[in-house]
Amino acid sequence: MDLKFIASHNQVAYLAPPPVKHKQLYTSLIKGLNTCRIVHALRDNPVVYESLIRDFWKTAKVEIVEGKGAITVEIDGTKIIVTEQVIREALQFNDQETDPIELAAGAIEAILPRLSYEGRFPPLVKKFVHPYWRLLLHMFLLCMTENRGGIDQLNTTQTAALICVITNEPFNYSRYVLEAMKRNAIGLRKDKFLMYPRFVQMILNARYPELRRSGNTLELKPMGPSCFGTLTTKKGTEKKFEGLIELEKFGQFAETEDVVENPVRAQAVPARAIVAEEHDIQRSTENEPEPERITINSDDEGVEIACDSDDDDCKTREDHNDINLNLYKRGIQIQVDSRTI
Repeated sequence: MDLKFIASHNQVAYLAPPPVKHKQLYTSLIKGLNTCRIVHALRDNPVVYESLIRDFWKTAKVEIVEGKGAITVEIDGTKIIVTEQVIREALQFNDQETDPIELAAGAIEAILPRLSYEGRFPPLVKKFVHPYWRLLLHMFLLCMTENRGGIDQLNTTQTAALICVITNEPFNYSRYVLEAMKRNAIGLRKDKFLMYPRFVQMILNARYPELRRSGNTLELKPMGPSCFGTLTTKKGTEKKFEGLIELEKFGQFAETEDVVENPVRAQAVPARAIVAEEHDIQRSTENEPEPERITINSDDEGVEIACDSDDDDCKTREDHNDINLNLYKRGIQIQVDSRTI
């Protein structure tokens, strides 16, 4: 049977700084993801070889190894054994065998209001949480769960796993991944597919580096800044998040001190920067040092300009369409709507 590959399943998470228009709200969430306990599993992006992944799932069986359930596979004559401990080491979850994979119903229900959740539970439905937490659910769904895609909700176990990322409580993510893989291997899922291709490749790379790696690769759909667009409720949705419960940032994703309070940007004003030619630059002295850096972030809502320099080397313009631009006195021209500033 030719098992299906789903490019949006088991993606690499978007862990770069948020786009300018999302920076104020989401910087603390991105920072939290970059330091959370599952960050290696979210971030690692190996080359995924199609032949290895197909052979893995084609031959995968669930067997008892040293008294515990494991997945056994044969690839090119090499016997592969995937246990909970193997997953723990390869995906670097740093959890313990004695950690739980469930939370009491009361513990989950106590956290849901702190996510500004407005729906019924179970399941935890993505569209009914505050957009801040909705981004976290979105990444967890696409990167960590066994879901094939198109399911914007978490079951009870998945919700427990997500909550423990937020609260830093013990959770056995290694067993959570193994149990999902076992269900796929023995056919408990009627729609068996190439589950966790990225995780499987990470395991093979860590434990079986001698396996031949060649041929076609599986290209997972990249998660880019467009993931922030998933935070908007689709038009025509009858039930949606209404903002009845005020946002609370807490736990691993609490507000950070260095979040930009008022990012400098313009509304719907296209902008571009032009580096002046050397003969056009006016210098006050021959030995005056060059400016260190200028960073320009532009998107469909405007532009943010920042520079690294002493205060005396910069000036601020605030007289064009309410744009605050920090510019060097020399060497850079900023053009907005065909006007040079």
